[in-house]
Amino acid sequence: MKLKNTLLIAAFFATFINGFSQTVKDEKILAQIRTEGFLNTQVMNMLEELSDVYGQRLTGSREYYAAAQWMSNKMKESGLQNVRFENYCDNCRGWSMKSFNVEMIAPNFMHINAYPLAMAKSSNGIVEGEVIHIKSFRNMDALRAEYSGKLNGKVILLGSEPAKKLLTGDVQKRYTDDELDKMEDKLVPKTKQTPLPDLFEGWKTSDVYDKEFLEFVESEGALAVLKSRSILLGILHPDGTYYYQNGVLKPLPYFTIMPEHFGRLARMIKLGVTPKIRLNLETEFYDEQSNNVNIIGELTGTDSKLKSETILIGAHFDSWHAGTGATDNGANSVVLVEALRILKAIGYKPKRTLRMGLWGGEEQAFLGSAAYARQHFGGLLEKPNNASKKISAYLNLDNGAGAIRGLYLQNNELARPVFEDVFKAIANLSEGALTIENTLSTDHETFDHYNIPAFQFIQDELAYGNVTHHTQLDVLEYVPEEDIMKNAVILAWTIYKLSENEEMVPRKVLD
Repeated sequence: MKLKNTLLIAAFFATFINGFSQTVKDEKILAQIRTEGFLNTQVMNMLEELSDVYGQRLTGSREYYAAAQWMSNKMKESGLQNVRFENYCDNCRGWSMKSFNVEMIAPNFMHINAYPLAMAKSSNGIVEGEVIHIKSFRNMDALRAEYSGKLNGKVILLGSEPAKKLLTGDVQKRYTDDELDKMEDKLVPKTKQTPLPDLFEGWKTSDVYDKEFLEFVESEGALAVLKSRSILLGILHPDGTYYYQNGVLKPLPYFTIMPEHFGRLARMIKLGVTPKIRLNLETEFYDEQSNNVNIIGELTGTDSKLKSETILIGAHFDSWHAGTGATDNGANSVVLVEALRILKAIGYKPKRTLRMGLWGGEEQAFLGSAAYARQHFGGLLEKPNNASKKISAYLNLDNGAGAIRGLYLQNNELARPVFEDVFKAIANLSEGALTIENTLSTDHETFDHYNIPAFQFIQDELAYGNVTHHTQLDVLEYVPEEDIMKNAVILAWTIYKLSENEEMVPRKVLD
Protein backbone atom coordinates (compact mmCIF):
# COMPACT_ATOMS: atom_id res chain seq x y z
CA MET A 1 0.00 0.00 0.00
CA LYS A 2 2.82 2.36 0.91
CA LEU A 3 4.60 1.53 -2.36
CA LYS A 4 1.46 2.26 -4.34
CA ASN A 5 1.03 5.63 -2.62
CA THR A 6 4.65 6.47 -3.23
CA LEU A 7 4.28 5.70 -6.93
CA LEU A 8 1.13 7.82 -7.15
CA ILE A 9 2.87 10.75 -5.47
CA ALA A 10 5.88 10.38 -7.77
CA ALA A 11 3.61 10.30 -10.82
CA PHE A 12 1.78 13.39 -9.59
CA PHE A 13 4.99 15.35 -9.12
CA ALA A 14 6.33 14.19 -12.48
CA THR A 15 3.16 15.41 -14.17
CA PHE A 16 3.29 18.67 -12.25
CA ILE A 17 6.94 19.24 -13.12
CA ASN A 18 6.36 18.41 -16.80
CA GLY A 19 3.37 20.73 -16.92
CA PHE A 20 5.28 23.51 -15.18
CA SER A 21 8.22 23.01 -17.53
CA GLN A 22 5.94 23.25 -20.58
CA THR A 23 4.32 26.41 -19.19
CA VAL A 24 7.70 28.04 -18.72
CA LYS A 25 8.70 27.00 -22.24
CA ASP A 26 5.43 28.40 -23.66
CA GLU A 27 5.90 31.73 -21.92
CA LYS A 28 9.46 32.01 -23.20
CA ILE A 29 8.48 31.09 -26.77
CA LEU A 30 5.57 33.53 -26.77
CA ALA A 31 7.85 36.34 -25.61
CA GLN A 32 10.31 35.48 -28.37
CA ILE A 33 7.54 35.32 -30.98
CA ARG A 34 6.23 38.73 -29.93
CA THR A 35 9.71 40.26 -29.93
CA GLU A 36 10.56 38.94 -33.39
CA GLY A 37 7.10 39.56 -34.84
CA PHE A 38 6.69 43.13 -33.63
CA LEU A 39 10.22 44.53 -33.29
CA ASN A 40 11.87 42.75 -36.24
CA THR A 41 8.84 42.39 -38.49
CA GLN A 42 9.36 41.77 -42.20
CA VAL A 43 5.71 41.38 -43.14
CA MET A 44 4.95 44.85 -44.53
CA ASN A 45 8.22 44.99 -46.45
CA MET A 46 7.32 41.73 -48.16
CA LEU A 47 3.79 42.87 -48.93
CA GLU A 48 4.94 46.21 -50.37
CA GLU A 49 7.23 44.45 -52.84
CA LEU A 50 4.73 41.74 -53.72
CA SER A 51 1.89 44.21 -54.19
CA ASP A 52 3.62 47.18 -55.81
CA VAL A 53 6.26 45.48 -57.93
CA TYR A 54 4.54 42.24 -58.95
CA GLY A 55 0.95 43.44 -58.88
CA GLN A 56 -1.96 41.34 -60.03
CA ARG A 57 -1.64 37.54 -60.04
CA LEU A 58 -4.36 36.17 -62.30
CA THR A 59 -4.51 32.39 -62.56
CA GLY A 60 -2.43 31.12 -65.47
CA SER A 61 -0.76 34.45 -66.17
CA ARG A 62 2.89 35.36 -66.52
CA GLU A 63 2.36 37.89 -63.76
CA TYR A 64 1.32 35.08 -61.42
CA TYR A 65 4.40 33.03 -62.19
CA ALA A 66 6.79 35.97 -61.78
CA ALA A 67 5.26 36.66 -58.35
CA ALA A 68 5.48 32.94 -57.45
CA GLN A 69 9.19 32.90 -58.28
CA TRP A 70 9.73 35.98 -56.12
CA MET A 71 7.74 34.47 -53.25
CA SER A 72 9.60 31.15 -53.36
CA ASN A 73 12.88 33.07 -53.06
CA LYS A 74 11.51 34.97 -50.06
CA MET A 75 10.52 31.69 -48.44
CA LYS A 76 14.04 30.32 -48.91
CA GLU A 77 15.57 33.54 -47.52
CA SER A 78 13.29 33.14 -44.48
CA GLY A 79 14.80 29.74 -43.74
CA LEU A 80 12.00 27.51 -45.01
CA GLN A 81 12.96 24.04 -46.20
CA ASN A 82 11.86 21.97 -49.20
CA VAL A 83 10.53 25.05 -51.01
CA ARG A 84 9.08 23.89 -54.31
CA PHE A 85 6.43 24.36 -56.97
CA GLU A 86 3.67 21.83 -57.60
CA ASN A 87 1.60 22.14 -60.77
CA TYR A 88 -2.15 22.43 -60.23
CA CYS A 89 -3.59 22.69 -63.74
CA ASP A 90 -2.61 21.33 -67.14
CA ASN A 91 -5.13 23.30 -69.22
CA CYS A 92 -5.38 26.74 -67.59
CA ARG A 93 -4.58 29.32 -70.24
CA GLY A 94 -2.82 32.59 -69.64
CA TRP A 95 -4.24 36.05 -70.29
CA SER A 96 -2.71 39.49 -69.91
CA MET A 97 -3.83 43.06 -70.62
CA LYS A 98 -1.85 45.32 -72.93
CA SER A 99 -4.01 48.44 -73.28
CA PHE A 100 -7.62 49.64 -73.03
CA ASN A 101 -9.75 52.76 -73.06
CA VAL A 102 -13.50 53.48 -72.97
CA GLU A 103 -15.04 56.90 -73.75
CA MET A 104 -18.46 58.39 -74.47
CA ILE A 105 -18.10 60.66 -77.50
CA ALA A 106 -21.76 61.70 -78.03
CA PRO A 107 -23.90 63.57 -77.16
CA ASN A 108 -20.79 64.98 -75.44
CA PHE A 109 -17.49 63.65 -74.11
CA MET A 110 -17.03 61.62 -70.92
CA HIS A 111 -14.13 59.39 -70.07
CA ILE A 112 -15.72 56.20 -68.72
CA ASN A 113 -14.11 54.60 -65.71
CA ALA A 114 -13.89 50.99 -66.88
CA TYR A 115 -11.89 47.79 -66.56
CA PRO A 116 -11.93 44.73 -68.83
CA LEU A 117 -13.05 41.40 -67.46
CA ALA A 118 -10.45 38.64 -67.52
CA MET A 119 -10.31 36.49 -70.66
CA ALA A 120 -11.95 39.12 -72.88
CA LYS A 121 -10.35 39.25 -76.32
CA SER A 122 -9.07 42.31 -78.14
CA SER A 123 -11.27 44.70 -80.07
CA ASN A 124 -10.54 45.30 -83.75
CA GLY A 125 -8.47 48.36 -82.94
CA ILE A 126 -10.35 51.52 -81.92
CA VAL A 127 -14.06 51.00 -82.54
CA GLU A 128 -17.14 53.21 -82.16
CA GLY A 129 -20.77 52.29 -81.69
CA GLU A 130 -24.10 53.44 -80.33
CA VAL A 131 -25.25 52.11 -76.97
CA ILE A 132 -28.20 49.75 -76.69
CA HIS A 133 -29.52 48.79 -73.25
CA ILE A 134 -30.34 45.11 -72.57
CA LYS A 135 -31.55 44.71 -69.01
CA SER A 136 -31.60 40.89 -68.78
CA PHE A 137 -30.85 37.73 -70.71
CA ARG A 138 -32.77 35.32 -68.51
CA ASN A 139 -35.05 34.44 -71.44
CA MET A 140 -32.72 33.91 -74.37
CA ASP A 141 -35.53 32.94 -76.78
CA ALA A 142 -37.29 36.26 -76.16
CA LEU A 143 -34.01 38.13 -76.38
CA ARG A 144 -33.18 36.58 -79.77
CA ALA A 145 -36.64 37.44 -81.05
CA GLU A 146 -36.29 41.06 -79.96
CA TYR A 147 -32.70 41.81 -80.91
CA SER A 148 -31.81 39.60 -83.89
CA GLY A 149 -30.53 41.87 -86.64
CA LYS A 150 -30.34 44.91 -84.34
CA LEU A 151 -26.95 44.56 -82.60
CA ASN A 152 -24.45 44.98 -85.41
CA GLY A 153 -21.95 47.70 -84.50
CA LYS A 154 -23.61 48.30 -81.12
CA VAL A 155 -22.12 48.56 -77.63
CA ILE A 156 -24.38 46.73 -75.17
CA LEU A 157 -25.16 48.19 -71.77
CA LEU A 158 -26.03 45.04 -69.82
CA GLY A 159 -28.14 44.90 -66.67
CA SER A 160 -30.46 47.08 -64.63
CA GLU A 161 -29.48 50.55 -63.53
CA PRO A 162 -27.45 50.20 -60.30
CA ALA A 163 -29.09 51.37 -57.10
CA LYS A 164 -28.09 54.84 -55.97
CA LYS A 165 -25.72 54.84 -53.02
CA LEU A 166 -25.85 57.64 -50.46
CA LEU A 167 -22.51 58.46 -48.87
CA THR A 168 -23.55 57.72 -45.29
CA GLY A 169 -22.44 55.30 -42.62
CA ASP A 170 -19.07 53.73 -41.91
CA VAL A 171 -17.08 52.39 -44.83
CA GLN A 172 -14.77 50.36 -42.59
CA LYS A 173 -16.12 47.80 -40.12
CA ARG A 174 -14.64 45.87 -37.21
CA TYR A 175 -16.46 43.24 -35.19
CA THR A 176 -17.99 44.52 -31.97
CA ASP A 177 -17.81 42.53 -28.73
CA ASP A 178 -21.54 41.91 -29.03
CA GLU A 179 -21.18 40.48 -32.54
CA LEU A 180 -18.37 38.17 -31.43
CA ASP A 181 -20.41 37.05 -28.42
CA LYS A 182 -23.35 36.16 -30.68
CA MET A 183 -21.04 34.14 -32.91
CA GLU A 184 -19.75 32.22 -29.89
CA ASP A 185 -23.26 31.63 -28.56
CA LYS A 186 -24.37 29.69 -31.63
CA LEU A 187 -25.17 26.06 -30.83
CA VAL A 188 -25.39 24.71 -34.38
CA PRO A 189 -24.10 26.14 -37.66
CA LYS A 190 -26.63 28.13 -39.63
CA THR A 191 -24.58 27.86 -42.82
CA LYS A 192 -24.67 24.46 -44.50
CA GLN A 193 -21.79 23.11 -46.54
CA THR A 194 -22.35 21.65 -49.98
CA PRO A 195 -20.28 18.49 -50.53
CA LEU A 196 -17.18 19.48 -52.47
CA PRO A 197 -17.83 17.33 -55.57
CA ASP A 198 -21.36 18.79 -55.81
CA LEU A 199 -19.98 22.30 -55.33
CA PHE A 200 -17.49 21.86 -58.15
CA GLU A 201 -20.15 20.38 -60.41
CA GLY A 202 -22.45 23.34 -59.75
CA TRP A 203 -19.71 25.83 -60.55
CA LYS A 204 -19.26 24.28 -63.99
CA THR A 205 -22.65 25.78 -64.84
CA SER A 206 -22.89 28.87 -62.65
CA ASP A 207 -19.46 30.21 -63.59
CA VAL A 208 -20.41 30.35 -67.29
CA TYR A 209 -23.95 31.67 -66.80
CA ASP A 210 -23.46 34.34 -69.50
CA LYS A 211 -21.96 32.09 -72.20
CA GLU A 212 -25.05 31.76 -74.38
CA PHE A 213 -25.68 35.51 -74.24
CA LEU A 214 -22.08 36.42 -75.10
CA GLU A 215 -22.02 34.03 -78.03
CA PHE A 216 -25.32 35.42 -79.36
CA VAL A 217 -24.41 39.11 -79.22
CA GLU A 218 -21.03 38.49 -80.81
CA SER A 219 -22.64 36.49 -83.62
CA GLU A 220 -24.95 39.48 -84.18
CA GLY A 221 -21.98 41.82 -84.61
CA ALA A 222 -21.96 43.61 -81.24
CA LEU A 223 -18.69 45.44 -80.53
CA ALA A 224 -18.55 45.12 -76.75
CA VAL A 225 -20.50 44.62 -73.54
CA LEU A 226 -20.50 47.06 -70.60
CA LYS A 227 -21.90 46.00 -67.23
CA SER A 228 -21.67 47.21 -63.64
CA ARG A 229 -22.37 46.34 -60.04
CA SER A 230 -23.92 48.50 -57.35
CA ILE A 231 -20.99 49.25 -55.05
CA LEU A 232 -19.58 52.28 -53.24
CA LEU A 233 -17.90 55.40 -54.57
CA GLY A 234 -17.17 54.65 -58.22
CA ILE A 235 -15.60 51.28 -57.50
CA LEU A 236 -15.10 48.78 -60.33
CA HIS A 237 -15.77 45.09 -59.76
CA PRO A 238 -14.24 43.14 -62.69
CA ASP A 239 -13.96 39.72 -61.06
CA GLY A 240 -14.95 37.58 -64.08
CA THR A 241 -14.90 35.88 -66.36
CA TYR A 242 -14.30 32.25 -65.50
CA TYR A 243 -13.40 31.07 -69.01
CA TYR A 244 -9.92 30.08 -67.90
CA GLN A 245 -9.42 26.78 -69.73
CA ASN A 246 -7.85 26.22 -73.11
CA GLY A 247 -10.40 25.76 -75.85
CA VAL A 248 -13.34 27.48 -74.17
CA LEU A 249 -15.03 30.76 -75.07
CA LYS A 250 -12.97 33.89 -75.54
CA PRO A 251 -15.58 36.60 -74.84
CA LEU A 252 -15.84 39.70 -76.99
CA PRO A 253 -14.54 42.93 -75.36
CA TYR A 254 -16.29 42.83 -72.00
CA PHE A 255 -15.96 45.63 -69.44
CA THR A 256 -17.25 46.56 -66.03
CA ILE A 257 -17.84 50.29 -65.63
CA MET A 258 -18.40 52.31 -62.49
CA PRO A 259 -22.05 52.38 -61.36
CA GLU A 260 -22.35 56.16 -61.68
CA HIS A 261 -21.34 56.06 -65.36
CA PHE A 262 -23.62 53.11 -66.02
CA GLY A 263 -26.48 55.03 -64.43
CA ARG A 264 -25.88 58.09 -66.58
CA LEU A 265 -25.83 56.05 -69.81
CA ALA A 266 -29.02 54.19 -68.82
CA ARG A 267 -30.87 57.40 -67.91
CA MET A 268 -29.89 59.08 -71.18
CA ILE A 269 -31.36 56.19 -73.13
CA LYS A 270 -34.62 56.49 -71.13
CA LEU A 271 -34.69 60.17 -72.11
CA GLY A 272 -34.47 59.22 -75.78
CA VAL A 273 -30.81 60.19 -76.21
CA THR A 274 -28.50 57.56 -77.69
CA PRO A 275 -24.94 57.69 -76.33
CA LYS A 276 -22.05 56.73 -78.59
CA ILE A 277 -19.01 54.90 -77.25
CA ARG A 278 -15.44 54.75 -78.52
CA LEU A 279 -13.25 52.00 -77.10
CA ASN A 280 -10.29 49.77 -77.63
CA LEU A 281 -8.98 46.70 -75.87
CA GLU A 282 -5.72 44.85 -76.45
CA THR A 283 -5.17 41.57 -74.62
CA GLU A 284 -3.03 38.48 -75.09
CA PHE A 285 -3.79 34.78 -74.66
CA TYR A 286 -1.05 32.17 -74.26
CA ASP A 287 -0.59 28.55 -73.22
CA GLU A 288 2.17 28.31 -70.59
CA GLN A 289 1.26 25.54 -68.17
CA SER A 290 4.42 26.16 -66.13
CA ASN A 291 2.65 29.28 -64.79
CA ASN A 292 0.13 27.14 -62.89
CA VAL A 293 1.92 26.34 -59.64
CA ASN A 294 1.25 26.05 -55.94
CA ILE A 295 4.13 27.23 -53.74
CA ILE A 296 5.05 24.80 -50.95
CA GLY A 297 7.56 25.20 -48.12
CA GLU A 298 8.05 23.85 -44.61
CA LEU A 299 9.94 23.63 -41.36
CA THR A 300 10.60 19.92 -40.92
CA GLY A 301 9.61 18.30 -37.64
CA THR A 302 12.31 17.14 -35.25
CA ASP A 303 10.51 14.87 -32.76
CA SER A 304 11.19 11.22 -33.53
CA LYS A 305 7.54 10.24 -32.90
CA LEU A 306 5.71 13.33 -34.18
CA LYS A 307 7.73 14.60 -37.17
CA SER A 308 5.66 12.45 -39.55
CA GLU A 309 2.60 14.50 -38.56
CA THR A 310 1.98 17.89 -40.15
CA ILE A 311 0.44 21.23 -39.26
CA LEU A 312 -0.66 22.60 -42.65
CA ILE A 313 -1.32 26.31 -43.18
CA GLY A 314 -2.59 27.86 -46.37
CA ALA A 315 -3.76 30.92 -48.28
CA HIS A 316 -4.52 31.49 -51.92
CA PHE A 317 -1.87 33.36 -53.85
CA ASP A 318 -3.80 34.23 -57.01
CA SER A 319 -5.82 37.39 -57.39
CA TRP A 320 -8.01 39.17 -59.88
CA HIS A 321 -6.36 41.57 -62.29
CA ALA A 322 -7.67 45.08 -61.62
CA GLY A 323 -5.89 45.77 -58.32
CA THR A 324 -2.67 44.34 -56.94
CA GLY A 325 -4.22 41.62 -54.80
CA ALA A 326 -3.03 43.28 -51.59
CA THR A 327 -6.03 42.39 -49.41
CA ASP A 328 -7.10 39.37 -51.48
CA ASN A 329 -4.91 37.64 -50.78
CA GLY A 330 -1.40 39.07 -50.70
CA ALA A 331 -1.55 40.18 -47.07
CA ASN A 332 -2.43 36.71 -45.85
CA SER A 333 0.11 35.06 -48.14
CA VAL A 334 2.95 37.05 -46.60
CA VAL A 335 1.53 36.48 -43.09
CA LEU A 336 2.08 32.74 -43.61
CA VAL A 337 5.71 33.29 -44.62
CA GLU A 338 6.25 35.73 -41.77
CA ALA A 339 4.81 33.31 -39.18
CA LEU A 340 7.23 30.56 -40.20
CA ARG A 341 10.08 33.07 -40.51
CA ILE A 342 9.44 34.14 -36.91
CA LEU A 343 9.60 30.56 -35.65
CA LYS A 344 12.77 29.92 -37.62
CA ALA A 345 14.37 33.17 -36.43
CA ILE A 346 13.83 32.37 -32.74
CA GLY A 347 15.40 28.95 -33.19
CA TYR A 348 12.26 26.93 -32.58
CA LYS A 349 12.60 23.24 -33.47
CA PRO A 350 9.06 22.07 -34.26
CA LYS A 351 7.97 18.65 -33.06
CA ARG A 352 5.63 18.21 -36.00
CA THR A 353 6.37 19.32 -39.56
CA LEU A 354 5.02 22.80 -40.30
CA ARG A 355 4.07 23.10 -43.96
CA MET A 356 2.61 26.05 -45.83
CA GLY A 357 0.85 26.08 -49.19
CA LEU A 358 0.13 29.13 -51.31
CA TRP A 359 -2.59 27.98 -53.67
CA GLY A 360 -3.22 29.12 -57.20
CA GLY A 361 -6.60 29.19 -58.90
CA GLU A 362 -8.71 29.65 -55.77
CA GLU A 363 -10.74 32.33 -57.52
CA GLN A 364 -11.67 29.90 -60.28
CA ALA A 365 -12.67 26.75 -58.37
CA PHE A 366 -10.18 25.99 -55.58
CA LEU A 367 -7.97 24.68 -58.39
CA GLY A 368 -4.71 24.78 -56.45
CA SER A 369 -5.80 23.34 -53.12
CA ALA A 370 -7.96 20.70 -54.81
CA ALA A 371 -5.03 19.57 -56.97
CA TYR A 372 -2.78 19.38 -53.90
CA ALA A 373 -5.38 17.34 -52.03
CA ARG A 374 -5.93 14.95 -54.92
CA GLN A 375 -2.21 14.38 -55.29
CA HIS A 376 -1.49 13.85 -51.62
CA PHE A 377 -4.75 12.55 -50.09
CA GLY A 378 -6.58 10.77 -52.94
CA GLY A 379 -9.43 11.57 -55.32
CA LEU A 380 -12.46 13.59 -54.24
CA LEU A 381 -14.73 10.56 -54.49
CA GLU A 382 -12.26 8.18 -52.84
CA LYS A 383 -11.80 7.35 -49.19
CA PRO A 384 -9.10 9.66 -47.77
CA ASN A 385 -5.74 7.91 -47.67
CA ASN A 386 -3.43 7.39 -44.70
CA ALA A 387 -1.43 10.52 -45.53
CA SER A 388 -4.52 12.64 -44.85
CA LYS A 389 -4.71 11.17 -41.36
CA LYS A 390 -1.22 12.52 -40.63
CA ILE A 391 -2.41 16.12 -41.00
CA SER A 392 -3.20 17.38 -37.51
CA ALA A 393 -4.92 20.54 -38.76
CA TYR A 394 -5.25 22.89 -41.69
CA LEU A 395 -5.39 26.63 -40.92
CA ASN A 396 -6.51 29.04 -43.65
CA LEU A 397 -6.28 32.81 -44.03
CA ASP A 398 -8.48 34.43 -46.69
CA ASN A 399 -10.85 37.07 -45.33
CA GLY A 400 -9.01 40.28 -46.19
CA ALA A 401 -6.29 42.08 -44.26
CA GLY A 402 -8.18 42.63 -41.00
CA ALA A 403 -7.04 41.49 -37.56
CA ILE A 404 -7.72 37.92 -36.43
CA ARG A 405 -10.55 37.91 -33.88
CA GLY A 406 -11.07 34.18 -33.49
CA LEU A 407 -11.79 31.01 -35.46
CA TYR A 408 -14.62 29.28 -37.29
CA LEU A 409 -14.73 25.76 -35.80
CA GLN A 410 -16.41 24.51 -38.98
CA ASN A 411 -18.86 22.32 -37.06
CA ASN A 412 -16.03 20.66 -35.14
CA GLU A 413 -16.98 21.07 -31.50
CA LEU A 414 -14.27 18.62 -30.43
CA ALA A 415 -11.62 21.16 -31.47
CA ARG A 416 -12.93 23.90 -29.19
CA PRO A 417 -10.75 23.06 -26.14
CA VAL A 418 -7.64 23.01 -28.31
CA PHE A 419 -8.18 26.54 -29.58
CA GLU A 420 -9.41 27.86 -26.24
CA ASP A 421 -5.97 26.91 -24.96
CA VAL A 422 -4.30 28.57 -27.95
CA PHE A 423 -6.05 31.91 -27.56
CA LYS A 424 -5.90 31.99 -23.74
CA ALA A 425 -2.29 33.22 -23.70
CA ILE A 426 -2.80 35.93 -26.34
CA ALA A 427 -5.98 37.57 -25.05
CA ASN A 428 -4.39 41.01 -25.49
CA LEU A 429 -3.89 40.30 -29.21
CA SER A 430 -7.19 38.65 -30.08
CA GLU A 431 -10.54 38.00 -28.43
CA GLY A 432 -10.23 34.39 -29.57
CA ALA A 433 -13.91 34.07 -30.39
CA LEU A 434 -14.73 30.48 -31.33
CA THR A 435 -17.89 29.86 -33.30
CA ILE A 436 -19.31 26.51 -34.32
CA GLU A 437 -20.38 28.19 -37.56
CA ASN A 438 -19.22 27.07 -40.98
CA THR A 439 -17.72 29.66 -43.27
CA LEU A 440 -17.50 28.97 -46.97
CA SER A 441 -15.94 29.96 -50.28
CA THR A 442 -12.27 29.42 -49.63
CA ASP A 443 -9.65 26.67 -49.57
CA HIS A 444 -10.32 25.23 -46.12
CA GLU A 445 -13.38 23.55 -47.67
CA THR A 446 -11.03 21.36 -49.71
CA PHE A 447 -9.33 19.93 -46.66
CA ASP A 448 -12.54 19.68 -44.66
CA HIS A 449 -13.81 17.37 -47.42
CA TYR A 450 -11.04 14.90 -46.45
CA ASN A 451 -12.08 15.15 -42.78
CA ILE A 452 -8.88 16.98 -41.94
CA PRO A 453 -9.60 19.45 -39.10
CA ALA A 454 -9.76 22.54 -41.31
CA PHE A 455 -10.39 26.07 -40.08
CA GLN A 456 -10.62 29.63 -41.32
CA PHE A 457 -9.78 32.48 -38.94
CA ILE A 458 -12.35 35.16 -38.15
CA GLN A 459 -10.94 38.47 -39.39
CA ASP A 460 -12.21 42.03 -39.16
CA GLU A 461 -13.88 42.89 -42.45
CA LEU A 462 -12.59 46.48 -42.59
CA ALA A 463 -13.52 47.68 -46.11
CA TYR A 464 -13.10 44.25 -47.69
CA GLY A 465 -16.69 43.57 -48.69
CA ASN A 466 -17.61 47.02 -49.99
CA VAL A 467 -14.34 48.48 -51.30
CA THR A 468 -11.46 46.08 -51.99
CA HIS A 469 -12.81 42.58 -52.65
CA HIS A 470 -12.21 41.81 -56.36
CA THR A 471 -12.00 45.53 -57.24
CA GLN A 472 -9.44 47.95 -58.64
CA LEU A 473 -8.94 49.21 -55.07
CA ASP A 474 -7.48 45.94 -53.82
CA VAL A 475 -4.23 47.77 -53.14
CA LEU A 476 -1.68 48.29 -50.38
CA GLU A 477 -3.31 51.45 -48.99
CA TYR A 478 -6.11 49.31 -47.50
CA VAL A 479 -3.83 46.98 -45.51
CA PRO A 480 -3.36 48.05 -41.85
CA GLU A 481 0.24 47.26 -40.91
CA GLU A 482 -0.55 46.63 -37.25
CA ASP A 483 -3.24 44.10 -38.15
CA ILE A 484 -1.01 41.93 -40.30
CA MET A 485 1.85 42.15 -37.79
CA LYS A 486 -0.54 40.84 -35.13
CA ASN A 487 -1.86 38.16 -37.46
CA ALA A 488 1.65 36.83 -38.10
CA VAL A 489 2.33 36.65 -34.35
CA ILE A 490 -1.04 34.97 -33.68
CA LEU A 491 -0.45 32.44 -36.45
CA ALA A 492 3.10 31.68 -35.30
CA TRP A 493 1.84 31.10 -31.76
CA THR A 494 -1.06 28.95 -32.95
CA ILE A 495 1.06 26.60 -35.04
CA TYR A 496 3.64 26.42 -32.24
CA LYS A 497 0.95 25.29 -29.80
CA LEU A 498 -0.49 22.74 -32.22
CA SER A 499 2.99 21.41 -32.89
CA GLU A 500 3.73 21.03 -29.17
CA ASN A 501 0.47 19.30 -28.21
CA GLU A 502 0.77 15.63 -27.39
CA GLU A 503 -2.31 14.80 -29.47
CA MET A 504 -3.42 15.89 -32.93
CA VAL A 505 -6.42 18.19 -33.27
CA PRO A 506 -9.58 16.04 -33.00
CA ARG A 507 -11.43 15.23 -36.19
CA LYS A 508 -15.16 15.60 -36.68
CA VAL A 509 -17.19 12.50 -35.96
CA LEU A 510 -18.84 11.68 -39.30
CA ASP A 511 -22.13 9.85 -39.70
